Amino acid sequence: MERVVITGGTCLVRGTFIKADILIEDGIIKDITKMISKVLKEDAEVLNAERCLVVPAFFNAHTHVAMTLLRCAVEDVPLMDWLREVWRAESRMNEKDVYTGAMLGIAEMIKSGIACFSDQYLHMDGVAKAVEESGIRAVLGYGMIDMDDEEKRKKELKETVRFVEKWKNKQRITLTVDPHSPYTCSEELLVESIKLSQKYNLPLHIHVAETKDEVRMVKERTGKTPVKYLNDLGFFSQKVIAAHCVWVDDEELTILAKNGVSVAHCPVSNMKLGSGIARIAEMVDAGVNVCLGTDGAASNNSLSIIGEMKFAALLQKLRNVKIVRAEEVFKMATKNGYMAYGLRGGELEEGYLADITILRKGLSYTPLYNPFYSIVYSSYGFEVRDLIVDGKVLMKNCDLMTVDEERLMDEAERRGFDLIL
Repeated sequence: MERVVITGGTCLVRGTFIKADILIEDGIIKDITKMISKVLKEDAEVLNAERCLVVPAFFNAHTHVAMTLLRCAVEDVPLMDWLREVWRAESRMNEKDVYTGAMLGIAEMIKSGIACFSDQYLHMDGVAKAVEESGIRAVLGYGMIDMDDEEKRKKELKETVRFVEKWKNKQRITLTVDPHSPYTCSEELLVESIKLSQKYNLPLHIHVAETKDEVRMVKERTGKTPVKYLNDLGFFSQKVIAAHCVWVDDEELTILAKNGVSVAHCPVSNMKLGSGIARIAEMVDAGVNVCLGTDGAASNNSLSIIGEMKFAALLQKLRNVKIVRAEEVFKMATKNGYMAYGLRGGELEEGYLADITILRKGLSYTPLYNPFYSIVYSSYGFEVRDLIVDGKVLMKNCDLMTVDEERLMDEAERRGFDLIL
């Protein structure tokens, strides 16, 4: 039995911060109490969390983690121009490149307190191998694009089936079916994606209404907006995570809410690419489950959910529609991500996944009037001291336990320049 004990921390339990100890056994939160017995501590790895906040670990609900190799390679251009340059570089990538880029991104996410991420990309075996070796949790899907090419469509669907069959039933890997978007996928590919989702009982993960250009292209081809088009195809009959949803109207918000669609909001990427500001306040009011993602590092350029929380909150204030409170934004960064993908995590509760972040109460959290305010508005990222995933300590006192950081950076630097130059 693997056992970890967190002692003396100020823990977020059922919406309230309290002084407590946490007992973890075999990857699950076993007990939350005022004091864990000395007998249990003797057989455990003990983390002293005095002067720390102990919270559910963060969840990156939408990313393309291997794009760390393309970080800062293409800058200061609109989305469609950016995509053309990025796709050109990606066409030269192999599985080892993707593995290295994924490991680099995973190391960054561990250091920023992220226990789980949802990834859609190419050469996904490389991402899955990095997940297995690093100890992080992940939701993975092969990103399918066919551009109305029948032969390409057959290959994309075949690759999705192969990937699902190879990586199903892994302890820390959850799988999804991932058509890229309504503007890069034919109707036939979207319909086949629904069938695969039904066959394997997997969620669908897709980009939706990220830009005005996307909405225009889908309207020109189908006569409908992306959300209405997908709805009429029956796409939302399955569990769906829709990334971005920047350009949606009230009727479309109702469709998303009625069908239980989760939205992965990526505020920093949306700002950087000039995509727009998503109507998150209205989504929350409509009952849409909103979670937070970073998108890929090439369009962000970090993989920090801490940064996404602050911008998610501030952008809604800028819109001057309705304030989305810090507590709600924190849920978007934790509980809502796990809920979107059907995982029992994102809360410090007995029986839940032991994915936990420990934050130091340093200068940026002083005075600590309200921990939610400090975490959402005052965090830089260096507050993250420890990360536990699946009951295992992946970072301790800011040191990575499963990744050779220096060696990884050297390899990523070499592979990145080989792709770009």
